[in-house]
Amino acid sequence: MSYTGIQIAGHRAFRGKYPENTLLAFNEAYNAKADIIETDLQMTSDGIIVINHDADTGRMWNKNIIISHSLMDDISKLYCKTDSNLKMLTLEDALNWLVAHPNVKLMLDTKFTNNKIILVKAFSEMLRIKNDLKYWQKRIIWGLWLVDWYEYGVETGVLKDFKFIVISLSLDIAKQFIDYSLKLNNPHYKLYGISIHFVSSWTDQFRTELLPILKLNEFKIYLWTVNKSIDFKYSCELPIEGVVTDDPIEARKLCSIYNNETRMAKERSLFTTPELNSKDGIRFHSYIKVYNFVCSILFAKWVHFNIGGWSIAYILFLFLRSIKFL
Repeated sequence: MSYTGIQIAGHRAFRGKYPENTLLAFNEAYNAKADIIETDLQMTSDGIIVINHDADTGRMWNKNIIISHSLMDDISKLYCKTDSNLKMLTLEDALNWLVAHPNVKLMLDTKFTNNKIILVKAFSEMLRIKNDLKYWQKRIIWGLWLVDWYEYGVETGVLKDFKFIVISLSLDIAKQFIDYSLKLNNPHYKLYGISIHFVSSWTDQFRTELLPILKLNEFKIYLWTVNKSIDFKYSCELPIEGVVTDDPIEARKLCSIYNNETRMAKERSLFTTPELNSKDGIRFHSYIKVYNFVCSILFAKWVHFNIGGWSIAYILFLFLRSIKFL
């Protein structure tokens, strides 16, 4: 990418100001000139792909049901808690919206809790709406969480000549995707890039081990979910392709400010860590410790044990949300 700009991806469209993943949020993200709209895919029990971050509906919608256990007829009756005029979008709705709105791409976060067949169904839905494969290859970025989904996308041909990224909190998983892409050595299925939590980009593992490989092989870097001014500053000191953010308008402004500060450099490799005895330094180093702790238990079986009906993993998720880590 050119040094002059960073792509702005609206997290769940425009989550910072509007009900996430709704038509209203899509329209406002477009009006804000987001380069990409990042959105989430779930699938109903009768095979309809819908736009929702969570596997269930209780946080956003008026009734709590598990999407994968529910028929589309049940989903269609739901309405948004904060705006009863808003309904849950289907992938068909989102793709038709995309056709009607040029100059923006969709980043499809395909949750690994789905059945992998969702990739094939989404691909088929694209061609049903507009039978032009090259069109979709220019407008869609697939987001995958586990490397076996990458393998499945190669086996089925769904990912051929599309841009696709690994979305992960774990740099080890990101490395799995990178290694598989390099081993495959097939330009039709080359990994486009990685989308990682912004704190992971602060670690020595990222900057000394992963970053040289990413730059050498021209893999793109997206950071999520970047919202604070100081985090945009850190992000703009790295050779990133884009940021996923809750507020595309504010993100554009802050990226412009911090890009100007480093514009004279030949490339963005100016990342500096704050002093530990400063306010930013305390937050910075504390977040790295939280990040390392989370990653150390990410694959432990015991985090899925229930306590009072909630899994330890979910309690950890709530804690991370409470400190605005996620």
